[in-house]
Amino acid sequence: MRPIQSSLPGTKGTFGYFREALQPYFTLANWDYEQGYFDRALDEQNMVYLRLPVKVLQGELDSADAWIELGTPFVLKHVYQTGVEQDIGYYEPLASSAMNQFQEPLDKDAEVDARWVHKAEAIIKELENRLT
Repeated sequence: MRPIQSSLPGTKGTFGYFREALQPYFTLANWDYEQGYFDRALDEQNMVYLRLPVKVLQGELDSADAWIELGTPFVLKHVYQTGVEQDIGYYEPLASSAMNQFQEPLDKDAEVDARWVHKAEAIIKELENRLT
């Protein structure tokens, strides 16, 4: 994980405003009613993400009029397994073979290449100009 220096932390507004301003490139991810992240994939394999944390100040996150505050943006890289993994605990009732549709990432916080950090910094600069 690599934090991105930005003037965005502390920026406040409604969830509806930020959702509209960040579409179509950012999606709400890993959220509950009190916090979450706006995520944007930076690579075509969907392993490197620019993440904007949000904290709810008033209301609930799925409500357009919820008042939220942005946190410090960062770049995160997940390295996922490819292929089929055998015998990891999910058993189909009528079959003796095992399979699991949910594999653990090989590395949840892999080293982030400088090119992704530079790309994220450029996106953040553009967002700073639009949102602040």
